[in-house]
Amino acid sequence: MLTKTESIVLKTRKYSEADLIVTCLTPDKGIISAFAKSPRKTRSRFGSSLEPLTHAKISLWGKEQSMPKITQSDIINSFHELRDNFHDFINMSKLSEILIALMPEAAPNKKIFSFFLSILALIKSSEEEPKDALFIIAQARLLAITGYAPRLKGCGKCGRKSQNFYPDSGAILCSKCASSQYVRLNEAPLKIADRTLGFYTHSIEWPIVTSRRLKPHKDTLTELSAVIDMHLKYLLNKKLHSSSFLAGTERE
Repeated sequence: MLTKTESIVLKTRKYSEADLIVTCLTPDKGIISAFAKSPRKTRSRFGSSLEPLTHAKISLWGKEQSMPKITQSDIINSFHELRDNFHDFINMSKLSEILIALMPEAAPNKKIFSFFLSILALIKSSEEEPKDALFIIAQARLLAITGYAPRLKGCGKCGRKSQNFYPDSGAILCSKCASSQYVRLNEAPLKIADRTLGFYTHSIEWPIVTSRRLKPHKDTLTELSAVIDMHLKYLLNKKLHSSSFLAGTERE
């Protein structure tokens, strides 16, 4: 059966010398993996349409329960500017990795597709360098949209004001709830500054075109990035490859 859909390429991996397995985000099929025949050949009909972050219209052929084959791909927006900028590409790769890890395959979600496409457009149009604040906002909002956001608005158990984030609970906890016999904690808490908590709240509640105008202190971005990475490590039981790579480049 032949179907057509929009797609954003999240990642690709080699299948053979010239073939690829392409992981795409689509509005009506969710995340899918599809086979592409010979896109790595010099004169491939696909051209650059299957490069990571490319927004394209694709045609898929295959049975419902098997991996589909991409028969055609026409670029809507290549977003090559993001691939050409090392910092932008690595950070967008992190967003792609988060999405792949948290969103089940074949689960249609037009809201997530629209959000991811809007982030690509915002990063492309932004003249800020570096774009750290925008990427942190995007990560926080992606966690919120997928339903995996850390609970940072007061104690996750009782709602009392607190600043101590416990990664293995995915939430801030007050001292009383943290010491409760019903809560098992294996890691020491991270005390989060009030300004970081405020920035996080604005990031997930304000329209992104508004929250992107915020000018947070560098320490605020560093702290919130650490919280998000700790939370993701707890959720996935592993550290993201892109997080490790980013940490390495920042130390250089």
